[in-house]
Amino acid sequence: MSKSLKVIFLGFLIVACIIIQQYYSNNINESDIKELEIISDKIVWNEKTKLKWTDFKYDPNEKSFTVYTKVGLAARYNVYPPILFRSHTTFSPKESIVSDTTNIDDLRIAQAKFDLLETYRRKMEKEVDSLKQLENRTFKKSDFENLTERFYQSFEIEWESYRPITYKSLYRVEKIVTERLK
Repeated sequence: MSKSLKVIFLGFLIVACIIIQQYYSNNINESDIKELEIISDKIVWNEKTKLKWTDFKYDPNEKSFTVYTKVGLAARYNVYPPILFRSHTTFSPKESIVSDTTNIDDLRIAQAKFDLLETYRRKMEKEVDSLKQLENRTFKKSDFENLTERFYQSFEIEWESYRPITYKSLYRVEKIVTERLK
């Protein structure tokens, strides 16, 4: 291949890369970027992922509890037609603490809490799906923020109803979660 053909080919390749980069950078949704930022340092719930002690910060000096599990709901939405709503149940390793890793039941409790919140996320998604079916619907950002908060509060009320966690209450919450996740 002659030198001029190589230069033309290289120039064409550079221009093509610039066009492709511009296309993708212009078509990346700002909400997608925010969503990635929110969940990037978290574990997103899925059926196969089980929490491990290494997912927690270890603090052997913590005396007020043996395990603290920080879970949450991350939601992304668009209030303009077509309505877009996507949510995730998250576990925050940076905010979850364990002081004693010798009791495997504490890990079961953490997993049960994570799984129970997932059941509420699914209920929330169903409610959003039914809201999408309404005619003459107009939504505000606050509607979805309130919806997410309402479901999280409902989760917390149920979780607190199992406390203090005993073998009996742990078994009960695990059984309920198993049924709901079917």
